[in-house]
Amino acid sequence: MASPLRRLNPYIWRQKWRMVPGLGFALVSSLFALVVPVVIREAVDAVPRMVAVYRLYAGTDVQAELFADFRLALVMAGLVVIALSLLSGVFIFAMRQTVVVASRHIEYDLRNTLYGHLQRLSGDFYARFPTGDVMTRATSDIEKVRRYVGPALMYIARAIAAIVTALTVMLAISSTLTLWALLPMPVLAVSIFFVSKLVHSRTDRQQKAYSGLTSRVQEALSGIRVVKAYSQEAAWADRVDAAGDDYRDRALALARVDAAFRPVLLVLIGASTLLVVGVGGRLVIEGMLTVGNIAEFIIYVTILTWPVASFGYVVSMVQQASASASRLFEILDWAPDVTSPEDPDDVQTIEGHLTFDDVSFRYEDDGPLVLDSVSVDVPAGTTLGIVGRTGSGKSTLVDLIPRLMDPTEGHVRVDGHDVRRLPLAVLRGAIGYVPQEVFLFSDTVGHNIAFGAMEATREQVTEAADEADLLAQVEGFPEGFETRVGERGITLSGGQKQRTAIARALLRRAPILLFDDALSAVDTRTEATILANLRRHFGRRTVVVVSHRISAVQDADQIIVLDNGRVTEQGAHEDLVQQDGLYASLYRKQQLEAELEES
Repeated sequence: MASPLRRLNPYIWRQKWRMVPGLGFALVSSLFALVVPVVIREAVDAVPRMVAVYRLYAGTDVQAELFADFRLALVMAGLVVIALSLLSGVFIFAMRQTVVVASRHIEYDLRNTLYGHLQRLSGDFYARFPTGDVMTRATSDIEKVRRYVGPALMYIARAIAAIVTALTVMLAISSTLTLWALLPMPVLAVSIFFVSKLVHSRTDRQQKAYSGLTSRVQEALSGIRVVKAYSQEAAWADRVDAAGDDYRDRALALARVDAAFRPVLLVLIGASTLLVVGVGGRLVIEGMLTVGNIAEFIIYVTILTWPVASFGYVVSMVQQASASASRLFEILDWAPDVTSPEDPDDVQTIEGHLTFDDVSFRYEDDGPLVLDSVSVDVPAGTTLGIVGRTGSGKSTLVDLIPRLMDPTEGHVRVDGHDVRRLPLAVLRGAIGYVPQEVFLFSDTVGHNIAFGAMEATREQVTEAADEADLLAQVEGFPEGFETRVGERGITLSGGQKQRTAIARALLRRAPILLFDDALSAVDTRTEATILANLRRHFGRRTVVVVSHRISAVQDADQIIVLDNGRVTEQGAHEDLVQQDGLYASLYRKQQLEAELEES
């Protein structure tokens, strides 16, 4: 498998029209900067010659003219140095405007790719990865990758250009002095090798600790009502503090590596400068070099200071990016369990005929059967009721219809087509679904109802709310349908949230309606009103109703009773009551409870 950073190359290549010129600007800026020491060398070496000529004409009128010429020459040399520095700065600016902008586009592409992939992933992924962990990878980890494809590559390009050109000139001047100046470099290479391994491992641990902290905070805020109800604020604060302390310790461990490496760099660079002055001074005495050469060498060593010093910074960024890229591609490599077929059946419309053909399901390969050989036929336009004890597999059976998961064995068919052969957009577009756990977005009531049919008019939204017995309460809200419901619908009651979800499903006017215990949070009067409205759809749509209340399913065309994943009873309401099985037992128990409530 390719290394994580190498897998970023396709994203970088898309920005080649920015990256290539940007790296070219880095080379040009380095070349302008490296001409400066040559100008200074010439100026320094010219000074003794100028002084000697000046003294030769002492006491003459020519001496004043020579002084003016020498001063002008030195001023011109200074202006050339300033001009070269300005030109280098201009190309540095151009480099940043191309490479850094390209890195932002790469970051944009990565975020879109990651978000699109997260949208396609199945429920098993989200069962394994906490929300806080996913958010950390989508924010902090992508930012570390961006710093690699932007600043890090920019520094690497400029450092390589500066080092290659500077060393070429230094070797041309004096190979002996160059070798002495480079004497500390092997120590630097060994230091970089060990530091890179430490930074990679500690960055990985730091990001995992950050994911843990984010998950703790997200969980605490999402469950704040439960935390407050059980007076667990202090306990959760301790848990968040512990996660924060763990992240702090990991971050400090990484910072210590950086803090220790920088002094080592400065010492080695300082040692190079001392060697240049000491060895170079001896070569000047021996007549092998000039004073200008020493000044030139010192400036070259100074120019090399940032590229060499930046190695520590770049190594840190590269290793952090490598660890973060590994975490990103861990998600991007996760294959969704449910995908649209590559060669789907040619189906554009769905009538709603459902067939469960010997369907079995287990969540893990070696796990227990949640559904065991379930076979049911639901003709289009009929209603199926599903009842059973908690954990009997009712919700799992319903989730197989829109392919939120696929059966382990057997087939689920819609209009005779295996759902695995239907395009996902066509299949799910034909279903109105109210899950057991209702989710509302932090938006208005109207937008939450229209979530599955954004083109719906206000009249249609109002009609759907009326069918869900929600209209009267919405009209009592301060801003009606424009009332915002808060995060996860926190400002609504449980019954109001369920009815909003029911209205959302009804508004789609889909040929298949799935209600997974959708009336559990409403009272019996409201349930009766909603069921009466739902009966208008019986015969026109295929309706599947899961409920623990017999009253919600007793008018269904057929009812199945699930027990330990198997269909133990099947038939119409009157037939099941006469069979005197689990269904009849539940029916008598609920009748008794209703009578006691009335009395």
